[in-house]
Amino acid sequence: MFDLTTRDIKYLSGVGPQRASVLNKELGIFSFHDLLYYFPYKYVDRSRIYRIREIDGAMPYIQLKGEILGFETAGEGRQRRLIAHFSDSTGIVDLIWFQGIKYLIGKYKVHQEYIVFGKPTVFNGRINIAHPDIDPASELKLSAMGLQPYYNTTEKMKRSSLNSHAIEKMMKSLVGQLNEPLPETLSPALLAEHHLMPLTDALMNIHFPSGPDVLRKAEYRLKFEELFYVQLNILRYAKDRQRKYRGSVSYTHLRAHETGRNIVCRLLLEKKKSPPAI
Repeated sequence: MFDLTTRDIKYLSGVGPQRASVLNKELGIFSFHDLLYYFPYKYVDRSRIYRIREIDGAMPYIQLKGEILGFETAGEGRQRRLIAHFSDSTGIVDLIWFQGIKYLIGKYKVHQEYIVFGKPTVFNGRINIAHPDIDPASELKLSAMGLQPYYNTTEKMKRSSLNSHAIEKMMKSLVGQLNEPLPETLSPALLAEHHLMPLTDALMNIHFPSGPDVLRKAEYRLKFEELFYVQLNILRYAKDRQRKYRGSVSYTHLRAHETGRNIVCRLLLEKKKSPPAI
């Protein structure tokens, strides 16, 4: 197994020098390890296909299956946009893009079956989806998709076509290279005592969970590890102070030197230990 911390992110399939430079500057991602620990901020269930007649502008992200009937462009200058008329035989929605018009017309074909994912809105009485994710229907296995991860990106990243979907594709490429278990960071005794998921499984499932239960287990494992090492650092600091001053270290003194993350950790632990309110 290669060392994730030393493998430059530009060597990951789908990245390259130009995208790597954006990831370096915008997210501080320089290595495979950095990307693997860039966690999603939310997940969307992509196991269901809606019919166009079922959707309205108040719904969250939805998924449709159908074909593009045709393209047209509208507006001028910055308002110029590409509109694809998408149908599943129960209705028609407009798919809209404001950038990359020539590229998109060449990429997507009329009367080919696609799965479209995005948030529906209503404009001039018509349902539309702006900048949707589109995949050939033959390439997606819905039963295996589970929850789709969403990653924070910046405006500069989006201008370089590094949106959440692009990060997801990079992550799939990286996870696909984890052919061997990563070195475990917690002892077997801790894993067994607290019923923790192995590190490799936790990292895979934090990015691509098959369902809510396995996602909760992955989150619990990674949060446990972070808090565990924060507490070890606090104890190490206390021991160092004792050796230096040959005496005990007061709780007040420790609190005065806490970092923001340690404060959060202490408050969580104190809340857990405190008796329930009556």
